[in-house]
Amino acid sequence: MKTALPIITLLCSGLILSACHKSPEQEATKTDPQNKVEQQLDATPIKEFPATEHDAQDIEILVNFNNQFSALSDEMENEIIKMQQDGSLTPEFELSRRQDNIQSAFNMLKELDLHTEQGRYIQGLLYSSWEAQQKQLKENSSVEAKQSVQGMNEYMQAQKQLQHWKNQTEKKS
Repeated sequence: MKTALPIITLLCSGLILSACHKSPEQEATKTDPQNKVEQQLDATPIKEFPATEHDAQDIEILVNFNNQFSALSDEMENEIIKMQQDGSLTPEFELSRRQDNIQSAFNMLKELDLHTEQGRYIQGLLYSSWEAQQKQLKENSSVEAKQSVQGMNEYMQAQKQLQHWKNQTEKKS
C-alpha cells in the first residue's frame, strides 16, 4: 500500500498536467479568429504610384500629421487615465473626449495640403479609418467600443503605404 500511494499520486498528477496541456489542435482553433483578422488586415496590397517632385514634401506632411496626432492622442489618453485613477472619470466624459479626438483627426486631415495622388490616397485611407471608428463609437455608445476590422484595415493600409512610399523615395535620393 505504501508504494501504491506514490504511484497513484504520480498518475493523478500526470493526468492533471496532461489535461492542462493544450494540444496543437486546441491552440490552432484558439488563434484562428485572430489569424483571420490578421489576414484581413494584410489582404490589401500596397498600391503603386508614379514618383513626383512633391513626394518628399507630402511624405513629410503625413509623417508630421502622424506625430502631431499621436502626441494629441497620448495627451488625451493620459488625461483619461489620470481622471480614472482619481475616480473623477465619468463614462460620458470619456465618450465625449473620444469623440473630440476623432473630430480632431478629421480636422487635421482636412487641413493637410497634399499635392500628390499617393498623398491624397493615404489621406483618404486615414479619413475612412476615422469614419469607421466614429461609426463604431456612435453605434455602441460605449467608450469600450472596438475599432471595426475595416477601419483598422484602412489605418494599417495607410501606414504601410506611407512607409513603402517613404522607403521608395529614400532609395531614389
